[in-house]
Amino acid sequence: MDKIILLDQCGYLPQMEKKVTFRTEAPMGFRVVTSDGRCVFQGTASERIETASAGETVYVGDFSAVTAPGRYYIIADAGYESDPFTIDSHIYEEVFQKAFSFFYLQRCGCDLPQRRARRYAHKACHTGLATVYGTREKREVTGGWHDAGDYGRYIVPAAVTVAQLLSACEDNPSLAALYRGLPGSLRSLPSDAAVSEDDAALPMACLEEIRYELEWMLKLQREDGQVYHKATCYSFCSFIMPEEEQDELVLSPVSVTATADFAAAMAMAVRFYRDKDPDFAGRLAQASRKAYDALRTMELPGGFKNPPDVRTGEYGDACDTDERYWAAAELYKAFGDACYREDFERLAAQKIYHGYGWEDVGSFGNRAYLTAGRPIDLSLKARIESSMIALADERLLAAAADGYGTALLPGEYVWGSNMTVSNNGIHLYDAWRLTGDRKYLDAAAQQLHYLLGRNPVGLCYLTGCGTDSIRRPHHRPSVFLGKAMPGMLSGGPCGRRLDPAAKGLIPEDFPPAKAHADMYGSYSTNEVAIYWNSAFLQLLASVTA
Repeated sequence: MDKIILLDQCGYLPQMEKKVTFRTEAPMGFRVVTSDGRCVFQGTASERIETASAGETVYVGDFSAVTAPGRYYIIADAGYESDPFTIDSHIYEEVFQKAFSFFYLQRCGCDLPQRRARRYAHKACHTGLATVYGTREKREVTGGWHDAGDYGRYIVPAAVTVAQLLSACEDNPSLAALYRGLPGSLRSLPSDAAVSEDDAALPMACLEEIRYELEWMLKLQREDGQVYHKATCYSFCSFIMPEEEQDELVLSPVSVTATADFAAAMAMAVRFYRDKDPDFAGRLAQASRKAYDALRTMELPGGFKNPPDVRTGEYGDACDTDERYWAAAELYKAFGDACYREDFERLAAQKIYHGYGWEDVGSFGNRAYLTAGRPIDLSLKARIESSMIALADERLLAAAADGYGTALLPGEYVWGSNMTVSNNGIHLYDAWRLTGDRKYLDAAAQQLHYLLGRNPVGLCYLTGCGTDSIRRPHHRPSVFLGKAMPGMLSGGPCGRRLDPAAKGLIPEDFPPAKAHADMYGSYSTNEVAIYWNSAFLQLLASVTA
């Protein structure tokens, strides 16, 4: 039976807006009760919302008045009970730990010792030389993070992941400083965990983990500055541990999007490492400028396409203008050269781009330009800000029309919809930073609550969190070992049935917001990916700052 009462299974900060969804046919009275049975709040879920994406009518209640730290659950007048939840000023620290620890557990090319990775320990994998596609040239490409449920490594999503993790550290350094480089499943934070001012200003463990990816990305740049699109085998392997994949590694050809995203991510990273490791920052700066110079003469109409005999993730993108847009803004912010400003302003004069996903990256460019700390065109600044607020207003309307508070539209329940949920929250947060209007921040937080349990599926989409979370993600180590690695964000509902597991389980007429299968084989609804986790972490860091 579907759950009747849906809310964030992990909990809430005391000051957060707290909403709960009831699947009932009429307004419903409810009580908020402590773990020992004491009622602290009574209310009525009277806001009726027709939620088209879930194919249902629901009622929404508000218990924001409950702010005292504690463990609670909700009881409806009809006797229904919710999952338990916690209110506390530190409630999301363990969530952050687990979600960031995912990147350590995704490391490629090095031993993961049992004392740190426990169940998910393995020997170094993918350490052989890679063949440059179509040549006899061999290159050393060890390192980086496995991209998703497979063991491929791809520059385009890697760059976006790096950018979002750096943004998370920047937006909420106090939260980021709590990450100590140990998988969150291995220890819990003490109840009196505190962060010193030095730690808050220097989330070194996060930066060290991000550096592991940056070092790998540097290996995929050619002498002429162009960047190989990906390092994978020719095909996906079966559900085995990473060191057991022994097939030949191949470097797929260079692409415009990989080169532009690489240039942008390297430039962004420079300012994070400049004071901490000037030599490394210098390498990043040189690689970024070199990639941008190469980008000026690169053309690949229609975007990257897999070579005929390479059948791993394509990450093709027919439009590369937004990638160039992002790169120009980041290099201007990092280095201040007039040519980078001119390139960005020329592209922005034609169109203001948006997006925090792997395919649409314009919002990274907007954020970089607006925060450059250098001379910018004030009329263009106003246009960008207005466009960002307009986008947030569209998402605000979508969230208000959805009984679960998500800003997704019915047609946006696609492969990786939970990434879009997270990024919608970041767009809303951007509007809050520009306007100071609390409605945007509240709506951004509702996207987090959706991911952690207040959704039509009734699951916490982050493995190992909440009381009822994803158990069978499409993730090779988790499948092989029979237990979901903690801290991974499931891709979420997908309205199209793109894999046999989803086709066999989800009826064709099923509402898109419920089209999810917690099954190992359902890659279109239940895979994981580094750039989904990074989107979640940027959202989490933003709304809890």
